[in-house]
Order: sequence, then structure tokens, then C-alpha cells
Amino acid sequence: MAKELTRAEFRFPPDAHLLLGVVAAAEHFGQRKHLADAEVQALVRATQEACQSTFKLLSGDSATLGVVIAELPGRIEITIEHQGEALPTAGLDTFLDAVAEDAPPGELSGFLLMTLVDGVQYQTVAGTQRMTLVKNAPAASPDK
Repeated sequence: MAKELTRAEFRFPPDAHLLLGVVAAAEHFGQRKHLADAEVQALVRATQEACQSTFKLLSGDSATLGVVIAELPGRIEITIEHQGEALPTAGLDTFLDAVAEDAPPGELSGFLLMTLVDGVQYQTVAGTQRMTLVKNAPAASPDK
């Protein structure tokens, strides 16, 4: 019996071309959790925009972005992390708006990002900044 993939991990420099693999994985996990097409696309957009916004926070020659996509009971979690100084923020809105200040028109603000997923968590641990996007899966129907 083959075991299904329930977690995917990526580490890459700030390169939009490499982000395509992360976006494809987010789409795959969304489809596996039986999200509606619009919900899958919202998850994909939130993942892409959150990663691109985080690219702006990376610095140095060895700057990398870490992304973990995990399928958990009843939800998908996408954690985006990078090394760096803690941002002087108490809440997610401030963090997302700080990276979006110089965003071109059409790029997501912190508020809009939070409308695409069911939850967003921000955490700093030992110099690692983590943002986790949470997308809840539909409840399984009793006949399945």
C-alpha cells in the first residue's frame, strides 16, 4: 500500500521561477482536501502573494525562503519562513502592510490576504520569522 504525501518542504532563494513549484504543491494539496475550485485558487493566490511579499524581507547572499505545506486533519497549513530580525509588530496586519507599502497596484494587502484563507498566524522564534496560512477543508459528508 502506497503512502500518500501529506507534507512538502521547499527552500529556495528569492526567485519567482522557483515559486512555481510551491504554487503547484499548494494547488495539489487543495484539490486533495476537496476544496472547491474557487477555494483552491484563493489558496494558490494567498501562497504566491505571501511568498512574493516575503522575498522583499530577504537580504544577503545566502537568503532563502522556507515553505512547508502540510495536510492535517481538517485543514491545510502553509508555513512561510525566513531568517532575519524580528519586525517591530504586534499583529499580522502591521507585518503584512509593512511589506506591502511599496507594493505595486494589484498586489495583495495584509487585509486582502486574510480574506483568501481561513486563518493567518505570525510567529518569531530565535530569529526565524514564520507566517502560517490556514485553509480549512470542507467537512466530510456522512455518506463518504
